[in-house]
Formats: sequence, structure tokens, C-alpha cells
Amino acid sequence: MDVTKTIATQVALPIDLYQAIVQQAQAHGHSVSTEIVALLAPILGHNSTELAQDFADWEAASDEDWLNMELTLASGEN
Repeated sequence: MDVTKTIATQVALPIDLYQAIVQQAQAHGHSVSTEIVALLAPILGHNSTELAQDFADWEAASDEDWLNMELTLASGEN
């Protein structure tokens, strides 16, 4: 993740969650913003892996569908 490219955003957090993030940020020597990014980055990486697998599964099923269609069309031509 390239942290040099950023977009300013605003997030509303429950007070308890915000306070927990502030404490964690202070413990790590981070700003709240940096701590939130640090917390979210691994989640997004995990989801990207799942998304890549889902796409590969979809693509394999699509390939199988095309092969079945070709066989069906070939058998109909005879």
C-alpha cells in the first residue's frame, strides 16, 4: 500500500472505539489516522486474496461453461 498517495476522508466512530484507537496509536507512536490505516491494511489484503480466489474460481467455471458449449455445438453439427 502506497501511503504517500492519500485521500482525506472523515469517519464517524463510536466514542469507545475512538478512545481505544487513540490509546493504541499512542502506544505505537502513531497518529490516529496512521493507526486506522495500520488496522485496515491487513484486512484489505486478506479480502484481496479472497477476491482473487473468487475471480479465479469464476474464470475456471466460465472456461468450463465455454468448453461445454463448444461440445454441445459440435455435437449438434453432426
